[in-house]
Amino acid sequence: MKHKLLLFSLLLLSCVSASAQVQLAEQQPGTLFAYPVAPDTCSNLESRCNYIITHFWDNFDISKPIADDAAFEQTFRDFVNFFRYSHRNIALGTVRDLVNKAQSNTTNLQKLGAVAERALYGSQAEFWSDEVYVVFARTLAAAKQLPKQVRDHYATQLSQINSVRVGEPLDFEYVGADGLKHRLSELPEATTYILLFIDDSIDSSVGRLRLSTDVSLNSLLAGGDAKLLCVCLNKYSADWARAAAGYAADWMVGCSASLASVLDLRTMPCCYLLDDERKVLNKTLTVEGLITAVNPNY
Repeated sequence: MKHKLLLFSLLLLSCVSASAQVQLAEQQPGTLFAYPVAPDTCSNLESRCNYIITHFWDNFDISKPIADDAAFEQTFRDFVNFFRYSHRNIALGTVRDLVNKAQSNTTNLQKLGAVAERALYGSQAEFWSDEVYVVFARTLAAAKQLPKQVRDHYATQLSQINSVRVGEPLDFEYVGADGLKHRLSELPEATTYILLFIDDSIDSSVGRLRLSTDVSLNSLLAGGDAKLLCVCLNKYSADWARAAAGYAADWMVGCSASLASVLDLRTMPCCYLLDDERKVLNKTLTVEGLITAVNPNY
């Protein structure tokens, strides 16, 4: 919370005095250095953020060893939080510059990749951005100085990200509770398609209960405006089919053990939202995120 208040304060510099700006520029506990302060000539939110991220790392040499990993991660998370309000091209440019400089120190490059993964891609990321994260993943996947297993890790992520792109149609094969093969493209017509991916190794009962009892979602399903397909990431078995029969009556169910390594499923349970042409609207929704999406007043 302290860091969020700091970031918010930095965005309101036009409303504070010069002396207060100096105080804001002082180094905060848990960070590596004092963050830059946008000058008065930056008159709006975007220009202030553009200035801050452009000069964010000016006083830090990423080619030298990182002594405090926790402070580095907090500093990096603060850095990317400004991306929400900055210009896309400037944000991507600052990321390319940072990762290029980090390549001179193999240890730091690997640390930067791990931090970027947690902050931009992983299930605990506060700011999911495939476009920004791909810059890091692509560099680390191609960095010959890194161990092969590290390069392969990022190459796999790149493949999964590219397999599902927002705005593009999605289709895949799965086995239904009837034991027969089906395709996503064969589902009955609807305005919205909801895909719920669950993993038997991770308890999804609470998430399934939340969805099955949500009034707004049930109204959409009952009216035919939406279709929900629950896909279990396991092989078909008679035991699974019997268990799937206990899911909500208006859900369609299926299973596929291969999708876990193909699709972008970075959190479990993972929800996708598709439009009437089965084009991806969102692929990183949690159960709570999906409930918020279908409840305008949530």
